[in-house]
Amino acid sequence: MSELVKILYVDDERGNIDYFRSVFRREYEIVTAASGEEGLEVLMEQPDIPVILTDQRMPRMSGVEFLRRSIDIARDSIRILVTGYADMETVINAVNLGHIYYYISKPWTYDEMQIVIKRAIETYRLKIINKELLIKAERVEKERVVSQLENLRNQINPHFLFNCLNTLHAMFYDNSDARDFVKKLASTYRYLLEHNDNLVPLQSELDFVENYIYLQKVRFKEALQFNNEVVVEDRIMSVPNSSLQLLVENTLKHNIATRDKPLKVEVFVENSWLVVRNNYQPKDSRKESTGIGQANLRKRLSYLGLDEPVFMQEGDYYVAKIPLMKENT
Repeated sequence: MSELVKILYVDDERGNIDYFRSVFRREYEIVTAASGEEGLEVLMEQPDIPVILTDQRMPRMSGVEFLRRSIDIARDSIRILVTGYADMETVINAVNLGHIYYYISKPWTYDEMQIVIKRAIETYRLKIINKELLIKAERVEKERVVSQLENLRNQINPHFLFNCLNTLHAMFYDNSDARDFVKKLASTYRYLLEHNDNLVPLQSELDFVENYIYLQKVRFKEALQFNNEVVVEDRIMSVPNSSLQLLVENTLKHNIATRDKPLKVEVFVENSWLVVRNNYQPKDSRKESTGIGQANLRKRLSYLGLDEPVFMQEGDYYVAKIPLMKENT
């Protein structure tokens, strides 16, 4: 025997509750409350009730107010307002504030109420199925992205790579600059290969970017100026791995960096956002960006439940911002 669908009926008049229960008790599991406050208490204990019906005119808390407050407890429930006062303002408030599914006037008939309830249950089931499909789709997409990342990592044989870098490091025994360059390059690739977690401490990202900047300055010299202004207390927050490097790399990719027009990049934290700002001097606009890096970053932040990144021009500067996650959150 299939389990009966639960319905919460809220009304301050005992006779109305008894009548509703007597009419529908064989078809549904009827849960009742004699006030809006009592109805909220019921939902706190049973937040998965599919259908909620309530009278409008009740002391202390109206039906519309009860429905509005019920949203925070039972968001997926289907809400129906029952009242004998055909008041258009009440209907509008119910729709806007109470997320009402249907408005039914007293006196109602069995056939009318039965049709409304059946449609409400069908809507609830479709809502739950859609929610489950969305969660499944997000999980599948996340697994696909993780799989792609692993495939990229596996294309590089780390043992071969680091053996070659170690050999190269030894060959430059009399050139300290070249040895430092190889050492920083090895550290950079080791970070990319070893950090599989979605979130890493901001301090780790800053260390990684310092190595990346060192490598780029060998090429750009005075044409690239980098300033790290992140204070110590902010460095314990977490950030998606390699995200800061992506933002810094984009500044080099899309802006002119010459001795006459040096690219000035600064990194700092503002209101729990990691900010990368550079003087805006774009390269030839005909060489448009694919946007793949930014799109990937948006997806990763979405998977982690964080706000979307921000990219915008502010006067003579271009600003990129990503949200930070505080420790133990």
